[in-house]
Amino acid sequence: MATGHRIENHQSVTGGGKLFAPNIQSDHCSGPVTVSMGNQTIVNHYGGTYEKELSEADLENLKATHKNKSREAFKYMTESGEKGRSQVLLNERFIDVSITEGENSEDSNATSIELGDIFKPLSGQDRPTLTVVTEGIAGIGKSVLVQKLIYDWASGVALSEYDFIFCFPFRELSLLSQDKKEIAVAELVKQYYPHIENCGSLLANEAMRTLFIFDGLSDGNLEVDFNKHIVCRDVSRAVTLGNILVNLVKKELIPSASIWITTRHGAKNIIPPQYISRRTGIKGFQDQGIEDYFRRRCENQQLAEKMIQVVKKQRNLFFMCSVPAFCCILFSVLKTVLNSADVEDEIPQTLTEVYSHFLVDLILFQEEKLEYVGNELQVALLQSNHDSIFRLGKLVFERSWHQGSQTVSFNEAELNQHQIKLSLVCGGLCKDITKDNKKSYSFVHLAVQEYFAALYVFLSFHNQKKNPIGKSFQLFEKPSYSQVCKEACESASKDGKSRQEFFLRFLCGLGTIKSQHFLKGLLVHGENIKEKDDSKKIAKFLKKTLQTNIPPEQAINILHCLNELNDISALDEVKTAFKTGTFSSGSLSPVQCAALAFVLKMSEQNYKELDLSLYKLPSVGIQRLLLIANYFTGIKLSGANIKDSGLKILTDEMQKQDCKLQNLKLDGNNLTYKSCEKLVAVLKDNHNIILLDLTDNNIQDKGVSSLCNALEDAKCSLRMLSVGGNKLTTGCCERLATVLKQNKTLVELDLSNNRIGEEGLRQLTEALKNENCALLKLGLNSIFAFEFGIMGTYEDASGAEILCDALKSKNCVLQSLGLAKNSFTQKCCTNLISSLTNNHTLTDIDLSSNNLQNEGITALCEILKGPDCKIQSLKVANTKLTSDCCGALASVFSTNQTLTELDVSMNELGNNGINTLFSPFKTSHCKLEKLRLSKTGLTDACSKEFQAAFATSQTLIHLDVSHNRFTDKAAPSFCDFILDCASLKSIRMEKNRFSVNGYKTLEDLKKKKNDLQIVGLKT
Repeated sequence: MATGHRIENHQSVTGGGKLFAPNIQSDHCSGPVTVSMGNQTIVNHYGGTYEKELSEADLENLKATHKNKSREAFKYMTESGEKGRSQVLLNERFIDVSITEGENSEDSNATSIELGDIFKPLSGQDRPTLTVVTEGIAGIGKSVLVQKLIYDWASGVALSEYDFIFCFPFRELSLLSQDKKEIAVAELVKQYYPHIENCGSLLANEAMRTLFIFDGLSDGNLEVDFNKHIVCRDVSRAVTLGNILVNLVKKELIPSASIWITTRHGAKNIIPPQYISRRTGIKGFQDQGIEDYFRRRCENQQLAEKMIQVVKKQRNLFFMCSVPAFCCILFSVLKTVLNSADVEDEIPQTLTEVYSHFLVDLILFQEEKLEYVGNELQVALLQSNHDSIFRLGKLVFERSWHQGSQTVSFNEAELNQHQIKLSLVCGGLCKDITKDNKKSYSFVHLAVQEYFAALYVFLSFHNQKKNPIGKSFQLFEKPSYSQVCKEACESASKDGKSRQEFFLRFLCGLGTIKSQHFLKGLLVHGENIKEKDDSKKIAKFLKKTLQTNIPPEQAINILHCLNELNDISALDEVKTAFKTGTFSSGSLSPVQCAALAFVLKMSEQNYKELDLSLYKLPSVGIQRLLLIANYFTGIKLSGANIKDSGLKILTDEMQKQDCKLQNLKLDGNNLTYKSCEKLVAVLKDNHNIILLDLTDNNIQDKGVSSLCNALEDAKCSLRMLSVGGNKLTTGCCERLATVLKQNKTLVELDLSNNRIGEEGLRQLTEALKNENCALLKLGLNSIFAFEFGIMGTYEDASGAEILCDALKSKNCVLQSLGLAKNSFTQKCCTNLISSLTNNHTLTDIDLSSNNLQNEGITALCEILKGPDCKIQSLKVANTKLTSDCCGALASVFSTNQTLTELDVSMNELGNNGINTLFSPFKTSHCKLEKLRLSKTGLTDACSKEFQAAFATSQTLIHLDVSHNRFTDKAAPSFCDFILDCASLKSIRMEKNRFSVNGYKTLEDLKKKKNDLQIVGLKT
């Protein structure tokens, strides 16, 4: 039939009549055909062979058959070990890996995602996700993840929206393309799944939901070109495999089909972003997953626990264990090592040592030496396999280094051509791929491949004095292995070969004496290894490079290389700088941030708090450091300005199972209500968080409302919440009060520096009077609810009455109350005195920066002297006091045995006032522990009073006399006082009038009193 020819036959018949329709002589057409019969239309949108359509019953049977066969095909997973590769049940061995959504697994915008959700519509979208690209490093578990998803689908527990799933490994497609340059997608499916009948009509059926999985894009060598390709809409048209992929992704071919492509980072065949619906990344095992792997893999649980302890101790190995393929290799090595005679000496410390052990173990197994062997036999076995190992390494090096191949594969003919023992390759080093009776081999993990490449370079230098990396050694030049490593590092940096990071680490690691001794069976002069440590020269060059302006990724790789050399000096320098605060003196470069993140992550020490407020961090530095926050129990980001985008990184880390964070200090970071929405999810899922400080941000009422959603959750463990200075109004108080009446865990709340007003205060105090309210500490500093009105005028406001009414309630359990900067006056003090008469729970009250004056504090002192008063801390700094009130304060200490802290700073008490105040301290009854006298107008004349008042004190721990007018004349008196007061641990003396000699005199006290901290000294 001619192309484009239209056949019309308008005929009709009555029931039982006959219709002679046009006869199409061929069973194939090149374009779409529509056959109309009355009100029924049969359409083939794609053209191709017209196959008999399956009945509904046959189609359901085919679906069931395909699922059954898929379940059986993916029921087992392949596992490598010292005995080669074996089959184990997938569900018994599979351990969840961390999957993130975003450009890659380290993307700052990445969020965690469940495996079964990767094809769910994106947030805010109704349309299905059609094309997903999942990235991950070699050995991270991409193929196993594909296997698990297909098995779960076939078992009916995932992706129920799909009728058929077809999986095609790129390595096999590469072999297929060598025999068949062109193939139709229907034929491809039929070749992989022979049980699928009528492939053409099945794939052309728009009612069928199909998922095509292409596993390992980076492992194939198909030509995938989205700019130059043949458009194909015909499921039976033969085109190249690369064209099939392009047309599927571009929705030219089977538009309704979904596509899942897995690949390594930076694959050369990149899918253009406009065709990708979602990107995901695989980060591997989390901490608990690593432990679970060893426990499931090892039948002897006692041995499994030993392995876990070894891995946890070696932090560089522990973090490599996030890669499942490395876990497998390390398990094989540790199983042999922990059964050896000299366990401590044999345990590998570095990545290079692990892979060297792995190589030796495989050779021992091939020779059926299953028991622990001595050094002499190990040397002999390596010598007998030297040629094959060297040649295999050469084959790998030439293809990966010079030809740029990411994954090296080879067939049996090539092994014979290079005289490489097939037993070496098949004994656990490589996995085989068979297609159409043709077999090829590739290494079980990219790191094994890179180890052999590095081993070839190492052996070339030591046995032949050759440098395969770059220029040959000159005639009279003294060969140096460090020079080989230097050239490799420079070449990788220059050419951007970051993918060869394993190669560089192995190359450096093989330069140590320990590696040379272990592999001496491969060295020509192995019997006479010179005690020449190449590692020192290599380390010197690497540390010099670390000081230059290099990308952060390269800095991390250099630190890894130094680890392989067992050189931890650079790490110690960074660690020391972190501990001492040296970094805080200036801005951290991205390289320093990368180094700091690396050191903190690799450190065996558990830091309690990651304080990033000390540093001036670039945005990239914040991102890197936030990614390791979950290794700490607390993080302080005061004034770091991370904004909502930075908090998203942090919350994503906090949602991981192994997150240890308990305290979050996020004040001054320009956060909005959007950050609160992220925090809600964390607070509901992460039950470790007990402190959240959001002071001085911009979350407003909407943000507090979001946080209340978390506080209403019974599983929320938050105990301390600070939202001061967030532009809150009365609008958020009703919701907050409702939460306080229900929540049993929140015991501290700070609402300071917000305009909540009297109405807001009224709503909160109603909650305080509720028997279910557990609040113990409330910060209401500067809340614009007391006598000084919002418009700046005095009024008869009832804020004090409202609060004091709550304090009188028997249900109020408040222990600490902050009322600073509230224009609290003498009149307010009268109300407060009335409430304290009946309150027996309040122990800490802050009335600083209010207008109390002498009359107010004198009236308050009468209550403090009462036998039922429980006040332990009184802060009345900057309340316009003079020396006239000191007699009343002194009378409190004469009778009160509970008051242990007093702050009267920024009041003009003068020497006379202090002399009066100190009179009761000269007795043994006083229990005062903290006394703050900053900016109280003190001079040398009263310095001797400290010695007289506290010489015999057994309780005074902290004293603040900063910002006064003491000179060198007072230094001897303070020295006597400090030495005599045995309990004193800290004294603040900054901003006085001491000379250099006076400060030196005080500084010398530290030699006599080691545990003393003197703040403000300058010598």
